[in-house]
Amino acid sequence: MKIKLNYNDKILNVPAEAVLNDLSDMTAEELRVLLYLCAEPGFRGDTESGKAYAIKTLDMQWAEIEHALSSLTARGVITSGLEGVAEHEQKPKKAKASVKADCTLYSKDETAGIIERNNDLHRIIHIDVPRIIGKAVGQNETMILVSLYDYLRLSAESIVKIIEYCCEKGSPSFRIIERTAYSMFDNNITTPDEIDAFIEHEKQMNSKIGQIRNLFGLGTRALVTKEKNYISAWFDTYGYDMDIIERAYELTINSINKPSFDYINSILKRWFEKGVKTQEDIDNDQLLTKPAVSDRHKKNRKKAESFDADEFVEAAIKRSYSEQ
Repeated sequence: MKIKLNYNDKILNVPAEAVLNDLSDMTAEELRVLLYLCAEPGFRGDTESGKAYAIKTLDMQWAEIEHALSSLTARGVITSGLEGVAEHEQKPKKAKASVKADCTLYSKDETAGIIERNNDLHRIIHIDVPRIIGKAVGQNETMILVSLYDYLRLSAESIVKIIEYCCEKGSPSFRIIERTAYSMFDNNITTPDEIDAFIEHEKQMNSKIGQIRNLFGLGTRALVTKEKNYISAWFDTYGYDMDIIERAYELTINSINKPSFDYINSILKRWFEKGVKTQEDIDNDQLLTKPAVSDRHKKNRKKAESFDADEFVEAAIKRSYSEQ
């Protein structure tokens, strides 16, 4: 029997030697991903931007694709990164706001066909979602759900969790649900467990933000982006609890007589860089915990007095604060 490959207008180049050496050990997923890499040069150049289309084409979760890519890299079949590329040949990757820009547009017939072939999708459209939102799902809303299920490859459970999350926040609009789902996808939050973890983290952060608002006496004023970024850094990056932040707040009031996000951040950042983690660490950090020296007292000091390290560090903090 003779076999002829029908190339038509395209030819697929596969690394024969590397493949044949490991062909017997490769999994079906690895082979599928390898063939896709060979067929899609755009995906090889920017896997992040092309991941949604890859998920749909391969009918695999992104975690499975990443695992296959790692296995192929370990086998030596592929390499990643910009190794061996001259500096002048390296082009910056264009920022991509969301994979939604490449989303497939589904016709009514395609939508009906996808729903008919997937019982779990049929269930959430006709049972789960109407139960959550309190009304039947319309045609446009159905197309959004089909897109989340078929294009992003989100599970029925993940879709339901996202809808419940949006409804709890008071945003039951399907456009908001769609944007939320795509935003989560862009940040690799796709599985039910990952969505649960995201929601729990947000609840905890909202509680912490409430405590910060009370501490600063902000009332109902909305936080600006810079303030939100500071709070996120204090809890997530630096890993501090409210008791440490309150100590930084006290030092700030003692020093400049008013609350200041910039000033408190300068203190917390210095503590983080010095490895200060507990109240005891702060108590032992003599350079930052002694009472601030008033300007009048400083002026009245005689030049012959010994050098005051506390005053020096306080001035450094103020200088850092004023330069921000």
